[in-house]
Amino acid sequence: ALRKGFGKALARFSEYQLAKYRMQDKDVSLVDVVNVVHPPHTDAIAKLVNNQLRNEDTWESQLSSGKDKAKVWSDLLSEKKLGYFALLRNLRNILETAPHLADIVCSTLINENAIKKSLVLPFRFMSAINSLQEASLPTTETRKVLLALNKAIDISLSNVPIFDGNTLVVVDSSGSMTMGDDAPIKKASLFAAALYKASNADLMLFSDNASYAQANPADSTLGIAQAIEQKATSGGTNFDAPFEVANKPYDRIIILSDMQGWIGSQAPTKAFARYKTRTGCSPKIFSFDLAGYGTLQFPERDIFCLAGFSEKIFDTMKLLEEDKNALILKIESVVL
Repeated sequence: ALRKGFGKALARFSEYQLAKYRMQDKDVSLVDVVNVVHPPHTDAIAKLVNNQLRNEDTWESQLSSGKDKAKVWSDLLSEKKLGYFALLRNLRNILETAPHLADIVCSTLINENAIKKSLVLPFRFMSAINSLQEASLPTTETRKVLLALNKAIDISLSNVPIFDGNTLVVVDSSGSMTMGDDAPIKKASLFAAALYKASNADLMLFSDNASYAQANPADSTLGIAQAIEQKATSGGTNFDAPFEVANKPYDRIIILSDMQGWIGSQAPTKAFARYKTRTGCSPKIFSFDLAGYGTLQFPERDIFCLAGFSEKIFDTMKLLEEDKNALILKIESVVL
């Protein structure tokens, strides 16, 4: 069934799409997929298999054509042929080969129309920022681009859905959240900062205990994220604590954690029930497993346990708020 479905999908791809995703330099290429799924014959697939696809319009093809890379980057940017996501992925390459393009790069990065059209979300900028901070590149140009990226993050908040009612964002600041170069606290802090600014959400941190946290809403999104990360206290993980400390009714509570609970031997069912009785509300709980361990802490109804971190996450939350069966219906609606 999977082979048949993939085959039908590939048969709908145009020459441009097949050329763009052929991955011919990777361990597994699109031709390998074709050989496995045996899609219905099309001229485009025949050209793919026979290595006859030629697409000179993509930035990838132009860069691999042997032309001067600085000239290629200049042409792509001036002719607006480089998509926003492609620009983010290639900032380091551009500054390495064509640092004189820093000004046009910056103006493109903070272009509101480009950001809204791309639907890019704040966390997508982090890999670009990290890449530039780790590189040995010209200081003046890199500084300009980093400043533009910070502005772009704030502009991208317009792509974050605004949730109605009262929202509480709870960040797990325990020891396991702060471990490693790609520590889950980094994702949690930026996610929390985006919601804090976009939806006027309340913010809480917890480990052994929980407490409300304040950040300056006038600060940049990245500045707020860094402030949240710096407040991480390490310690254990007490999932009862946020419900014991929450002091008003909420429409939704978003918990950002690796879901590794070390205090108490049971899920926070009773603490959650006491909170609902005390405040007279019955909030939806969005429980995020940012580390992918698969541990669940909330078995009740109206609890949405999500894993991972992508640009689809806010859309997913909106769908689930409208209908708890939304994801099932979305999958069933797919025509293969």
